[in-house]
Amino acid sequence: MINKVNKGIKIKNLIKVLLLLPVVFPVNAVAIKGDFSAIDRYVNAAKEVIGLPTGTAIAIVKDGKIVYQGYFGYADIEKGIKVNNETAFYIASVTKPLYALSTLLMEEKGDIHDTTTLAEMFPKLMFWNIDASKIQLANLMSHTAAIKNTPLVVSLAFTGEHDAKRRQNLLTMTVNDKKNTLGKFSYTNLGYNIASIWAEQYYHKEWQELLSESIYEPLGMTHTSSYMSDASTKGISVARPYGVNSSDPKQILAFEKSNQTMHAAGGAISTVKDFSRFLIAELNQGKVDNKQIFPASVIKKSQQQLVEQHNSYRDFKRTGYSWGWQIGPYKGEKMYHHFGGVAGTHAHSSFMLDHNIGLVVFNNESLMSSKLTNAIADIAYSILLDKGDANSKVKKHIKAMKKSWAKVRKDIKKLRKTVAKRNASRTMELSQDKVEYTGEYFNSSWGKAIVELDKNNQFKFTLGQLSTIATAYTIKDTMRVEFSAMGRGMVVAYKISDGRVKSFEIFGEISAEFEKLHPLTSKKTNK
Repeated sequence: MINKVNKGIKIKNLIKVLLLLPVVFPVNAVAIKGDFSAIDRYVNAAKEVIGLPTGTAIAIVKDGKIVYQGYFGYADIEKGIKVNNETAFYIASVTKPLYALSTLLMEEKGDIHDTTTLAEMFPKLMFWNIDASKIQLANLMSHTAAIKNTPLVVSLAFTGEHDAKRRQNLLTMTVNDKKNTLGKFSYTNLGYNIASIWAEQYYHKEWQELLSESIYEPLGMTHTSSYMSDASTKGISVARPYGVNSSDPKQILAFEKSNQTMHAAGGAISTVKDFSRFLIAELNQGKVDNKQIFPASVIKKSQQQLVEQHNSYRDFKRTGYSWGWQIGPYKGEKMYHHFGGVAGTHAHSSFMLDHNIGLVVFNNESLMSSKLTNAIADIAYSILLDKGDANSKVKKHIKAMKKSWAKVRKDIKKLRKTVAKRNASRTMELSQDKVEYTGEYFNSSWGKAIVELDKNNQFKFTLGQLSTIATAYTIKDTMRVEFSAMGRGMVVAYKISDGRVKSFEIFGEISAEFEKLHPLTSKKTNK
């Protein structure tokens, strides 16, 4: 009798203990309904294949609700900070549909119209190289303006060398894109950059603040911002950027976004949970949680095709473009989508109106994560549309990832050998002491550049928020610089007169002459 009583007490106590324990999901994922376990199996297996535990966050929406969330890997590998439902990722060009909708809301208020011309947007500016009276807001937002302005685009996205006055000055340097004609689709950040410059001028507020007021706050996107500084001021945890092809893949990439390099074509941090609310609004005529957040007419217009195109990215065909959304068939269904990718991030957002379903995938690595996300989309939409066996797809994609990763590793190894061989075969030929090349340089379009000698007596080349170590080139008094964020090399050629460096020219994506303003003092004078 005593034993039975004791056993009863023990069982009751055990039940109490179990009830107090937190619920732990086996693969750090939450499925509200539906079997999405195939996604978990694939992501875990793929990350094991790659061997770099970068972060991936996934959310699936259906009929106005989030039906699946999955969180994998680390937001910060060194500190051991895992990705969770409050981890924000830099989402790059997935910002475009957010900003496009905010622009349509400005139109709803009567402040601008899709037919408003560039000349009407900036009546006090002189556009010397283009016919600003023919380019409309709709052209800017649909990548059909047929214009170029590399200094403006690069300054906003990478160097951070700009303020309100310089942005206005850079805007007047816009030229025609000779490879395109007005009305023809050609993807670029420029149109969104121009629209944000107009908005700041019209409302006397920064575009980030306007986007928060029109989109983030009404939707309750509490862990979304277009200010990187909110990571500290508002306690938003942001995933750090990594690259499988960097010299040390577990080290955070040198270039990270700041307030100055966030821009309307690629300037937001968000969680998949937050961004899902935006997708739900797109899927439900502006309603979220049974509340009308945005006018249905504005949402409808945001999805209207503005231009045809014939492009593709991985498994996604693109036949049109609306206000910030790529349009095309996927698994035989009409899909709206937009992706974003730069070094250290890859973001995916997509939805199908006919089925009231959508997918968000954010990563803090770009190269392998684009392949990973492509497979996640295939598995997720196969389950949602009941098209194909998910388990078979998992096996297929794991096999493909193994093959792809083997090739990527081989290519990385080959590239490193090529670069090492190239650098070893070149000697920096300088006619003057090294210290003569150091100094502060300036170009009216690009801003300030600094050339200095580091502790290893190597040339450190800094342009705004971009920085790199220069290597030798094949011509006397030149150097080669490659900013990892931009992913390509450029040649710097110094102009020397009477034994003094007067300026340098840089050739490549950044092409300009920088005049030397001030020398830098240094004890190192070795050639």
